[in-house]
Amino acid sequence: MENYWYPIALAKELKKAPKCYYLLNQKIVVYRSPHGIVAQKDSCPHRKFPLSAGKIVNGRLQCGYHGWEFDDKGFLTEVPGMGTQLNSKCSMLNTYSAQEYEDLIWVCLEENVAFKPYQKDLLKDRKLYSFKTTIIGDTADILENFLDPLHTAFLHDGIIRSKGKRNLTHAEIRAIPHGVEAKYTEESNQTGLIGNLFGRNITHSFGRLTKGNIIDLEFHSKNGIDMTNRFIIVPTQGDENLFFSQITFRKTFLPIWFKYAVVSPFFYIALQQDKKGIKQQLDNKHHFKEDKLRSTYLDIMKPYIDRMLNQEELKVIEKDIEMHL
Repeated sequence: MENYWYPIALAKELKKAPKCYYLLNQKIVVYRSPHGIVAQKDSCPHRKFPLSAGKIVNGRLQCGYHGWEFDDKGFLTEVPGMGTQLNSKCSMLNTYSAQEYEDLIWVCLEENVAFKPYQKDLLKDRKLYSFKTTIIGDTADILENFLDPLHTAFLHDGIIRSKGKRNLTHAEIRAIPHGVEAKYTEESNQTGLIGNLFGRNITHSFGRLTKGNIIDLEFHSKNGIDMTNRFIIVPTQGDENLFFSQITFRKTFLPIWFKYAVVSPFFYIALQQDKKGIKQQLDNKHHFKEDKLRSTYLDIMKPYIDRMLNQEELKVIEKDIEMHL
């Protein structure tokens, strides 16, 4: 998984000072240099002082303990006690690949890896709303939760869907480059508050999973793509995961900011329900460690999530099924 690129922060978070982040159980320091975003090991090789507790001096990272300075490649450039500037021949500080892209700061825990995101570009002609939070849970459970439409009528009853009004839905599972997608076509309008507000004209929707723990949800009407929501799940340390959401809306007579203002409180409520449910899953997994999971053909994405996290070939089995949402 260290060969993948992951977002670790909203671009607006990173200002002048270096900041500490965790990615795949690695502690890293990230800062802006004259050459762009820099991500390095958050430990000074001198006495293991956290470099994120230092500062940026003339574009270089300065340790806050003894003042050692490192450039954007990890080369030691100054030891103040020596009184002369160094010209070191080898890098002393692990440096990772880093990039700013679509409102996010991305990092790959390998050096000099070209930035080639597996997901398709977000719609460039739309305003992008980006959000970040933390979810405690199993990464596989988090991915499945946001790709699974069946739980929405129960965990989010009345908000996203209503459990008393089930729609016959046709699901088409197809392979896509670096991932898998499911297309959902419902025979009647979506239920729930969000569905009633913005889902009455939806004809079909997509749920996509691509490498790097990226989920794309697309909602289509006869006029095109009405709304997109991208979720990115990033393991940090232990059972903690960063959760990024990026939303776009189609331009209509209603201002985009108004749509976001109306929808976001309901999304926030649903997200809190998801976070609570995922944490409850994790707690029960620790308690009932020996119990095996039971699945049906309705658990569309689970096999592909497990294969992706295990670095296995996805081997998508294309099929069409029916379900009641």
